[in-house]
Amino acid sequence: MDIQNHYYGHSAVFALYCGSKRLRHVSGLIQHGWTVSSPVTAQFGDFASWGPKRRRLSWTSSSRGWKPTDPGNFFEDGTPMLDAVGAPYLYLLDGAREAGAVPARKDKTLVLPLHGTALLKVDGDHEAYAQMVKEREGAATVCLHIDDLHNDEIMSAWSNAGHEIVSAGDRRDPQFIGRILWMMSEAPRVVSNRLSTALMYASVTGADVGIYGPDFKLGANAHADPGLVMRDFWPEFYDESTPQEVLRKIAEDELGRADMRSPEELRALLGWDSHTVVPFLEYWASGPLTKAQTVLGLKKIPEGAHATEAGLSPWHWIKHPFKHLPSPLPKLPAMAAVEPLRP
Repeated sequence: MDIQNHYYGHSAVFALYCGSKRLRHVSGLIQHGWTVSSPVTAQFGDFASWGPKRRRLSWTSSSRGWKPTDPGNFFEDGTPMLDAVGAPYLYLLDGAREAGAVPARKDKTLVLPLHGTALLKVDGDHEAYAQMVKEREGAATVCLHIDDLHNDEIMSAWSNAGHEIVSAGDRRDPQFIGRILWMMSEAPRVVSNRLSTALMYASVTGADVGIYGPDFKLGANAHADPGLVMRDFWPEFYDESTPQEVLRKIAEDELGRADMRSPEELRALLGWDSHTVVPFLEYWASGPLTKAQTVLGLKKIPEGAHATEAGLSPWHWIKHPFKHLPSPLPKLPAMAAVEPLRP
């Protein structure tokens, strides 16, 4: 239904798990990142008016930050919007481990600094953070967002401090999630300067996790920064004395381990138990039109949706059209960890 379903290789993992030989269009929306608020507002806001026939697949039903029964998570007719299915990463983790397709642990810490996007810029001192990591962890591996790879200042900050730079690639690359799995499986310890999807992944994969470093500013609307509530909802991650086993249990809940589905259940929720002609048309035509209408302010979105992007003019989206427009679906990769890119 929308390009976000295919971000980070999530739909590809689901296709492999369901036994599909090719990637298909989804009759609904798949949550594409861990959220501190309901994915209905955090990620699905552009399609708020699209009714119950299009499923909204969340990762979990037991997040500390929000509940499926919260106001705003129901259609106008009272139908619940969300079906929890577990994070695609958990399916990949289990499948790759069963196939013996993950690397062994090594001894270098992995660092994932807070990153922005083409729309949402991050302001922070990478040089200070790189030096702090060097003092506490030694020479580490740092995974930079693909947009940061084109920033000479950020690249130099980490390389000059003696760290190895890697990347998971573009978010439309179906092997993105496999590269993340490789890094999380290989690193004994994973750190960031903010609680994130990556730290949840690292914890459930068995790595020790930690949060420290400069507090980077995300976007121009400081009041809407989700980092403001993270310490309140998940204080254990910010307390260095918390046992790692406690953090892993929290991460399992946040990623929806208890909500994972059988291949048959998941196939039905994705709309893959029948033809996908309608989702195909929505993906290429009505979906992009709906998103354009919300960007231009012609279509109402839920209160709080795109809060961090409030105030941006439509020109910010127009400058990067290919980051938001649909593209042909890629071929399926293997259910395995994949070595990260080394720029």
